[in-house]
Amino acid sequence: MRHFLSVAAVSMSLVCGLGAAQAQLPAMPSTKSLSGLTGGLPDMSKLSAGNAAGVLGYCVKNKVLGGGDASSVLSKLTGKPGVTSSADYKTGEAGQLGTGKSALSLDSLTGSLKTKACDMVLKDAKSLI
Repeated sequence: MRHFLSVAAVSMSLVCGLGAAQAQLPAMPSTKSLSGLTGGLPDMSKLSAGNAAGVLGYCVKNKVLGGGDASSVLSKLTGKPGVTSSADYKTGEAGQLGTGKSALSLDSLTGSLKTKACDMVLKDAKSLI
């Protein structure tokens, strides 16, 4: 919503003759970020294998994600040496999505935002296998 309003304001300034040089379009959230929706979800591309595995475990345990895909990825990640013994894994199991600099409790998200966050972790976790 914030991006939409910013784009609308920029468009209005162009229509009013302020010129393109003064207008700057805001950066749109990357496909690996929900910051535009949640106000600060950590960058998924910086998740450790341990945190991704822990968060996937949290998502499966709390029935946010289900099915064979999530369980298969979780099993492969937790089978990697050192993943389940890492502090990041334990943090993830507690529902804390973090990258070292920032963290977000999945318990603070509701409905579709929590599902979207878990889906994004699953997608990124596949690249960590």
